[in-house]
Amino acid sequence: MPDAPRFVAELIAATPLALQAPPVGRVDCNTPVHVHAGRTYAFVSFHRPIGHSYRRTGPATDSTGDAGIAGLGAPQAVRLLDDPDPTVGKWIESTWRAPDGRLYGWYHAEESIAGLAAPFVPHIGALRSDDDGLSWRILGETLRAPPDQIDTAAGNGFMAGGYGDFSVVPDRDGGYIYVMFSSYVADARAQGVCAARCPTETRDAPRSEVWSGGAWRPAGAALPSALWPPVRGWHDVHPDCYWGPSIHFNRDLGVYVMLLSQVAGPFPGFHSAANAVSFNATPERPDAWSAPMRIVEGGGWYPQVVGLGANDGDTLAGAKARLFISGLSAWHIRFRQARDEADQPAPTRLPRADMIALGESLGARGA
Repeated sequence: MPDAPRFVAELIAATPLALQAPPVGRVDCNTPVHVHAGRTYAFVSFHRPIGHSYRRTGPATDSTGDAGIAGLGAPQAVRLLDDPDPTVGKWIESTWRAPDGRLYGWYHAEESIAGLAAPFVPHIGALRSDDDGLSWRILGETLRAPPDQIDTAAGNGFMAGGYGDFSVVPDRDGGYIYVMFSSYVADARAQGVCAARCPTETRDAPRSEVWSGGAWRPAGAALPSALWPPVRGWHDVHPDCYWGPSIHFNRDLGVYVMLLSQVAGPFPGFHSAANAVSFNATPERPDAWSAPMRIVEGGGWYPQVVGLGANDGDTLAGAKARLFISGLSAWHIRFRQARDEADQPAPTRLPRADMIALGESLGARGA
């Protein structure tokens, strides 16, 4: 049997664009983007004073050829109509338009630990909107880590446990929504990028499975297995681990593509060392993701693509797409099959100062 094809990605300079706009100074998570009925919708989120999201919308195409991003209107604050606890910040990090036209979303929520200003414990929940994302009803929690996996002394300074910082994508058969998420639990074997899935038929009453020990298991019955074990875990002062995945189906390659951040280096907390890419024929097999290949040295958090096609978004793209990092873009990204084993494009160096300058030039604060 011939070896499966290997894919690579390379960056190409492009006119700068931003997903955010005032009053959102910078995005603080994956930014869902989708096209529906001739309009582009983007949901940008920020963490102050607590996590909250805004909707931007505009024509699906514009003169830039970048799927309407340049034509997005001013941010409109979204409403959570039945929020069980408005004191807990909630970031809408992914959306999916069901075949019947109804819009679903998933949020990252950060709960405080009694008596502590930080760190936090995130969980993931599901929502539904009947007005194209201006207001949402909460459907329930999708993923919550066990309380015995909280470590209030976690050295990273931000997360003491929990699951969050994720993105979702449907499979091509419409049977499942797959969730690639970041796990910050105390058990190092379950830290890093992990996988879960939810049946689409139960989307209004969400239930989930996690990939654990080589099989799909009910989310409450097992801790997830990290796709790539951390070099130093999230509870270290200087973690070295992958996190913040974004996933899309690439119609030209015929595979799923995941971008992810790597935290590492001589700095504490969530210092961004690199952004990487991984490929997989099907999300049903989380153990088949290729080894992450660096595409950016440095840079910010939350790498993601937005497809250039008339019906693309952040979960569907072609061989050439827009690359955003922390909501900012000065690049197209091109995916292709590797010519041979030695074909591995050099990563682009993107110092923090360059990210700050890009943000300032676009009227947004650098990530």
